[in-house]
Amino acid sequence: MAMSEFVFMIFDSISWPTALTIGFLLLFLNGAILTPSSELSLAVVGLYASTQAWLYFPAVFVTTSGNMIGFVLLFLISRRYSDVITDFLKSSRFHYIKHMNRKAINGFQKHGHLYVLYGRYIPNVRSVITIPAGFSDMPLSRFVIYSAFGSLSWSLFWVSVGFFLGPHLLIIIETHKLFAAALLLLIIAAVFVHRHLFLRNRSNQAAT
Repeated sequence: MAMSEFVFMIFDSISWPTALTIGFLLLFLNGAILTPSSELSLAVVGLYASTQAWLYFPAVFVTTSGNMIGFVLLFLISRRYSDVITDFLKSSRFHYIKHMNRKAINGFQKHGHLYVLYGRYIPNVRSVITIPAGFSDMPLSRFVIYSAFGSLSWSLFWVSVGFFLGPHLLIIIETHKLFAAALLLLIIAAVFVHRHLFLRNRSNQAAT
């Protein structure tokens, strides 16, 4: 069975309310606890929506809504329990999250409240930026406006990738299996190299 046929066979077994609910939950979790990947989640939802064209706009709306609710929840928690979150990040072994949080804080201090809007377009930073925004004096209404615009355009882009390009990418992967496997290995290797360099840089900083 071809890969594209297998994927769409799985999609056929999932009703559209279930698929949209899953998309909502994935993006809610991304906004509230920083994981899973928003890009991959949105692209998969977009690919599912391509099976029924009318699902395109509902998919964008539902994923944006889930992401926004997660962002607002994390914003309110960060504002209410800033000391607890700060202590957790200081003692946390999740070094990459600590690194991205520092990056988000630096960007927030440099650009001010507008960085909430800019940051929504930066992978990894887009969810973490909510924490320093919650720590600051940023009004909730402004946070919601900036986040809503950033989240809507982000969802629109990645759902469109899955909707318009997903079926074609499946065919390309199926046709060029060796190339796809080599590309996957290259991506995995790049992730490990990035992690190694990050940890080495962190160790050097700690030594100095």
